[in-house]
Amino acid sequence: MKQSVLAAMISGVAAFLSACGTSPAADGVGSEPEIDISGVVIRNELDYPVTDVLLEVPATRDFAGCGTILPHSECNNTFQRIDYRANAVVIRWKERGQPHQTDEFKVDPPAGARPGDAFRVEVIVFAPGQAGARLVDAESGEVRTR
Repeated sequence: MKQSVLAAMISGVAAFLSACGTSPAADGVGSEPEIDISGVVIRNELDYPVTDVLLEVPATRDFAGCGTILPHSECNNTFQRIDYRANAVVIRWKERGQPHQTDEFKVDPPAGARPGDAFRVEVIVFAPGQAGARLVDAESGEVRTR
């Protein structure tokens, strides 16, 4: 089962991240620094499994996801660094068969992010019916020690 989760993750991640970019503003005003994404982690902090977890980009209809994440575990994938400029995302998942989702939101780079810095997208189902995402430094190991 772990291989099927990984296969689903790999196929969805490539599509999600390759389409998350936007063109810089023509005049350069309002454009954000280009950063790189080198992985995604989807974490379940609940005491029961969550299923059908998807991180979706409504503007492009691309996604990354995992089928089942056991209690207090995660699924993750790393890959070659991909240029990313934030689009709004939605997280969808099921708890005990009941569907849940967030409203659209933007995942902002951490303070001090510079062009070329590498980050991972960390999605966390942190409480019943609640989830969020953030970008964490890919090199710091922060995603592993949380």
